[in-house]
Amino acid sequence: MQVNARTNVGSPAAAAAAARVAEESQSIVAPRKSEKKGVRMRWFRIAAFVLCFFLFGRTLAHADLHAAYSRIRDVGPLAFIIPLPFLFVMMADAWTWQRLLRALGHKARLHRLLRVRFAIEAITNTVPIGGLWADTLGPALVSMTTGIAVADVFAASTAKRWVLIRMHSAYVTLSAAFGSAAILGASMNLVGNHALLVFVLLSALGLVLTSMGIEAIASRGQVAGRVARLLSRLRLQRVQTWISARHHHFAYADAQLGRLSTDVAATRAASFRLAFFWLLEGFETFLILRLLGAPLSLIDVMSFDAALSVVRSVAIFAPAGIGVQDVGYLAVLEAYGVPDAHAIGPAFIVLKRLKEAFWVLFGFAMLATLRKRKAKTSFRLT
Repeated sequence: MQVNARTNVGSPAAAAAAARVAEESQSIVAPRKSEKKGVRMRWFRIAAFVLCFFLFGRTLAHADLHAAYSRIRDVGPLAFIIPLPFLFVMMADAWTWQRLLRALGHKARLHRLLRVRFAIEAITNTVPIGGLWADTLGPALVSMTTGIAVADVFAASTAKRWVLIRMHSAYVTLSAAFGSAAILGASMNLVGNHALLVFVLLSALGLVLTSMGIEAIASRGQVAGRVARLLSRLRLQRVQTWISARHHHFAYADAQLGRLSTDVAATRAASFRLAFFWLLEGFETFLILRLLGAPLSLIDVMSFDAALSVVRSVAIFAPAGIGVQDVGYLAVLEAYGVPDAHAIGPAFIVLKRLKEAFWVLFGFAMLATLRKRKAKTSFRLT
């Protein structure tokens, strides 16, 4: 009996064979498309990174550095107090972390959380998309140094993120409300209309919606699960195996997030602490400008510092918003009519960047001293 080598086109075997061929073709084409997209994004990040440093260099190249140096020299030993507000900013952030972890039944020492916070801040301010790296490494480092389960730290970190964004929106809104007259005047000088105030208010609205979106997803127990699904799309066997083996950890993290989203006392305490975070950020800018002789009130400074903090948050490809934020400060100081702004502006940028460099070095020193602690027992979903 002779077997026909051809398969009937309409047969089930042919359909199955066609399905296998299509699946194999898709498995080959999809990674190629993903790879091409990854290459384009990598080149985009590199171009954005280079452009930001170009803006920073160009800003200093066109500045009156001699006059700026004279301003800095006049500050004298008082320059050593410039890093102090940032210390309290980090303490407020670590204090918030501690409170949210306590709501989940964990006691973490503040000094350990503070060391981790300085470490991840150093990473944030030195690499492109540093915030993403910091959010990824933060829970792992806290877990390593405190022994608390990563899932619990992830839940506390996510809750802290949405409260931080919400308080950021409150900071921007209140700054715009109290400093609206100054913003309107600067907007007329800068662009000839009221667009700057509109931008500030729209930024506050965007921050509120972002915060509400994160909290809504967290309250439904979908954050960690979504992260797991996004990672599984990478089509990397090791990643998929790792996710499958830790499915219950993601489910547990989502359960803890839902728990925090309904804990009014914990989120209220976190909001109070992070309000100080943003107020101290604005006070730091005011302190530097006042030491340099800028005749601006605290409300005036916070009115534009709040707007520029949004710009810095959006410029994720620029470490510490370098270039983008610097150009913004120079433009705003001119628009606010600061006398001798051509000298105060560059001097302000130099002092602010030197302050950041100091804390970056300190943060990496803290990173080098982190030690692993024995893991604590923690509830697990089955």
